Amino acid sequence: MLNNRPAVTVSMSLVDFDRQHHLLRYVWQPTDAGRSASKRPRQTRDCTVRALAIARALSYDEAFDILKEAGRKGRTGFRMSEWLNQQPWAEKISFPAKKGQRRMNPSTFTAQFPSGHYIVKVARHVIAISDGVLHDDTEVPPDRCIYTAWKITR
Repeated sequence: MLNNRPAVTVSMSLVDFDRQHHLLRYVWQPTDAGRSASKRPRQTRDCTVRALAIARALSYDEAFDILKEAGRKGRTGFRMSEWLNQQPWAEKISFPAKKGQRRMNPSTFTAQFPSGHYIVKVARHVIAISDGVLHDDTEVPPDRCIYTAWKITR
């Protein structure tokens, strides 16, 4: 896995509906998961490939080929949830909405799951979190809702 830049702490503060102040923060490791050194350095819309490569410790090209075989078409995205639910090495963790409670977000997820490897589904994006560090090529807002995560066995 290619780490392009040093890890940084992403943080934001917000005031809830009940006027409680929250400081949300997590550690973010900017990375393209080896895409720039792969056979496909110009890929776009490849968050599923990058998340799989990071969470399973695969090369970018290995992850690309696995998802291509599963039906992913280049630059068009992929329904990762359906595919992950069928994998024996991925254990689904759901975070349903509960009235009056904030949804799971990267800040609370990394605090509650400080160890292990996860593929995480947020709105229109998939990311990898390993040992409490979010790995992606772009910064994800600390309050972005996490809908589902899969604990990955390597």
